[in-house]
Amino acid sequence: MMSGESGTFSQRVSRLGERRRAQYAPLFDGRPEVAIANTQLLPDQAIQLATAYGYRYARTLGKKSVRRRIFVPDPDPAVRFEALPPGTPWEVAEAHPAFHGRSARAARNHAAMIKGERKLVKLVPVMAVVLLGVVGMVVQAIVTDKMVLLVPATFFTLLEVALVAMIRAGFRKQRQLEAAAERLVREFPPHGFAP
Repeated sequence: MMSGESGTFSQRVSRLGERRRAQYAPLFDGRPEVAIANTQLLPDQAIQLATAYGYRYARTLGKKSVRRRIFVPDPDPAVRFEALPPGTPWEVAEAHPAFHGRSARAARNHAAMIKGERKLVKLVPVMAVVLLGVVGMVVQAIVTDKMVLLVPATFFTLLEVALVAMIRAGFRKQRQLEAAAERLVREFPPHGFAP
């Protein structure tokens, strides 16, 4: 994969990410919809690339293992000051603030993606059923004196705790990105990007 390159592992991974972004940058040529799978670019890389070219997150298609994130042109008129024109070569585009953590719009787009991919409508009922199942197994184990039922009850309890932790981490990441967007607007006002 990267055996002929020098540098630390993180430096090589960073260079690989830059090459992958350069590979997918031509997709943002003004078309009305761009789809990027999580197997092509990491979510934060896709958001940075879309933001740099004036696109915003619209929706996610697919399942957990292979998701396609759909980006559409941002209708906000202020985007034209910050976005690159379609067809800008990667050598120029890589200097855009979105790739260096200085774009409030990229942080807001990332927060919107996290919010859009959260499926609480599906997850909360499943968690309630799992919790009722755990309670039922514990009651059954106590009543029938079959302590072997505590093994699956323990597993499902740990699963429930992991799901709650994942949901909390998503909310925390979204709040951090929204706070970062507010901070970045003050630090780096979007006066435009001149390539």
